[in-house]
Amino acid sequence: MKNLTNKLSYLLLLLTVGMFVFTACGDDKPKRVKKVDVTQTTNASDSNAGANVPAEKGGAGFDAVAAELGWETNAETTHYGSPDAKKGGSITLAFDEYPRTLRTEGKDSRSRLITIIGSMVYEPLLSLDAKTLSYTPALATHWKISEDKMTYWFRLDPRAKWSDGKPVVAKDVVATWKLMMDEGIESPSNQGTYGKFNEPVAESDYIVRVECKEESWRNFLYIGTSMTIFPAHYLEKIDGATYLTKYQYQMLPGTGPYTLNSTETKKGELLVLDRRDDYWAANFPSNVGLNNFDQLRFIFILDERLTLEKFKKGDYDLYISNRSQWWVEELSAEKMDAIKTGAVQKIKVFNYKPLGTSGLAFNTLEEPFDNKDVREAFSYLWNIEELNEKLFYNEYVRCQSYYQGSVYENPSNPVNKYNPEKALELLAKAGWKKEAGEKFLKKDGKIFEVDYDIGQSSERVFTPLQKDLEAVGIKLNLVIKTRQAIFDRVMKRKFKMFYANWTGLFFPNPETSMHSKYADQPETNNISGISIPRIDELCAQYDKSYDIDERIKILQEVDKLAVSGFYNAFGWVAPYGMRAAYWNKFDHPEWALTYTGDWAGTIQLWWENPEKAKKVAEFKAGNKDVSIPTHPVKVDYWGKTK
Repeated sequence: MKNLTNKLSYLLLLLTVGMFVFTACGDDKPKRVKKVDVTQTTNASDSNAGANVPAEKGGAGFDAVAAELGWETNAETTHYGSPDAKKGGSITLAFDEYPRTLRTEGKDSRSRLITIIGSMVYEPLLSLDAKTLSYTPALATHWKISEDKMTYWFRLDPRAKWSDGKPVVAKDVVATWKLMMDEGIESPSNQGTYGKFNEPVAESDYIVRVECKEESWRNFLYIGTSMTIFPAHYLEKIDGATYLTKYQYQMLPGTGPYTLNSTETKKGELLVLDRRDDYWAANFPSNVGLNNFDQLRFIFILDERLTLEKFKKGDYDLYISNRSQWWVEELSAEKMDAIKTGAVQKIKVFNYKPLGTSGLAFNTLEEPFDNKDVREAFSYLWNIEELNEKLFYNEYVRCQSYYQGSVYENPSNPVNKYNPEKALELLAKAGWKKEAGEKFLKKDGKIFEVDYDIGQSSERVFTPLQKDLEAVGIKLNLVIKTRQAIFDRVMKRKFKMFYANWTGLFFPNPETSMHSKYADQPETNNISGISIPRIDELCAQYDKSYDIDERIKILQEVDKLAVSGFYNAFGWVAPYGMRAAYWNKFDHPEWALTYTGDWAGTIQLWWENPEKAKKVAEFKAGNKDVSIPTHPVKVDYWGKTK
């Protein structure tokens, strides 16, 4: 048992080494980022937690017998909180649209904001150390894996409590799994993921057993870290369909450090989370310097230009700069007195965040993109190099893989640079030709015309593409819609093309995004309709392999097959973890973000400095003589660029 778990941890560590190029500076530099004991607490009142349950059943005294009974734990995790952090204050961030739901599961729940909120309100059984990729306790203190790798056990922490004061028990895990599997929540990918397990069994109040239907190294990751746990005493009263409606704009009680402030939250305008004074793990050493803000406030501004202007006015605190021109030209001391005086600080953080990828995703279930030659032609008609130079100030790098910048990227992937002549050859091969005197290509008497849904702010990016397509005879209609409306159409497969950004993952899951069983299903990640039998075979092999080198080779083959199918015309990606400006009322650790984190890490790691906040308030009130200390824009604590 112990050897197997150690082997898994070793493989995870190897994956870290394989995915990133470490320098001596990158390894040696983090002197203040240290290991802390995840399981300890200073709450003396917790010493009797679980006293009514025998030690061997997970109750008080379990630590003393755990190793003898074959249980594993990992008391240490990399700690990113600063001991200098202070509690209090708030941080306000802006999103473009109020979420369609506050539920974290089921229909319409796939949004970045909901993911962020969910991570602050709910917790999984285990966490994953972002630097070592080893498992650490969360709601569960210990775990055990059977010799045949088909059964897992988790021991819940008797100290864990819901925000309504009730204890976390094993039946909560059972009820959560049942919700994931309920077709009423309208999330086929959830059923695909958690359908790999039989219904969990509560062996005692604090021990839950989970049996796999098939062996896969990823199963432990899914059930241990991906499934956030909900309270059974709520779920037992509803089914999946009821959950969709009842919790559309409510949230179930959670175990995390924040709760929804239903009083201040105003649908469509403002979303507020309050820090819990009674968070069960607040005094753990692993939480020192984390979760510092009393309130997390989210406002909503649809227009991208207005978003920047409202930041300049001081209506919110942290501006994530997604437009390079504004980052270079407008967020400057020449254009902003706030930057000149230090009232606003710019920051660009480099770390080892997986880069992800982006591009034009084609709906291959409909014409004209059901034809591979047409899709490949489009990859020759998007001038990424010119965009990067003229619009993006060379702030980005070109994508050429679904696993950009990782060890899984296949180095022999085709890279189709701008070439209209080659594109026309492929289009002619697919039957699209221009008749004498005609402006547009035709096939079967119809011109080549595509409606393309875009957000208002991205019109400048796709107008050059529109012109380039028109030059070869393709009519691209740019249809302005809200981001949520576009995403809804994509999830229902009512689109032709969609510009998608995929977040990079340490453990890619080709099954949910590329397996043919999801090719024609709505509400899944396989939005392009990828259906390649060999990829299906490789997905099965990938799930079975415990050999890291073999998994790398498998995903490289998957990558090559998918890229060569031209299901996407690849775009660009940022090589840093965060590019932002903020009103300089905050302090943060010298690393600013975690080893692999993005801007959302500011919510957990940063804190309000009362003295700086006072000076910022004076500046906003009209005192332009205020001077606030700043730091260099570039933060590269981890040595990523060295």
